[in-house]
Amino acid sequence: MKIRIDRFLCHMGIGSRSEIKKYLKTCRVKLNGKFEKSPNTQVDIEKDEILFDDEIVIYKEFTYLMLNKPKDYISATFDSKLPTVLDLLEFPYSNMELFPVGRLDIDTTGLLILTNDGKFSYNVTNPKKKVNKNIL
Repeated sequence: MKIRIDRFLCHMGIGSRSEIKKYLKTCRVKLNGKFEKSPNTQVDIEKDEILFDDEIVIYKEFTYLMLNKPKDYISATFDSKLPTVLDLLEFPYSNMELFPVGRLDIDTTGLLILTNDGKFSYNVTNPKKKVNKNIL
């Protein structure tokens, strides 16, 4: 599968599209051993080797994280007053546009799954799918 290099790096949490353009211009990205400067360059995610700051970036279509949600954090992607579970994430996960699957109350602690896979989230949280979420 081929996609633009800026889109690839953005999807992998390296930065926003505008940040990635700066990274390309400042020679922080290599494609198959050579510095790449064009955000429009098409890359084959199965064959090409992409490095950011000399570290290999491996394409993953979806990301799934397990998080032990602490008390006083809300299960949301954004809140102007309270800290969210996404505030607990570090780079590169903080840039991956993840969201919580389901929710836990603010005073509840426990397992929370974070993902960027909407189909998975739908299948787990839809009552018609009858997924048991009780811990034995």
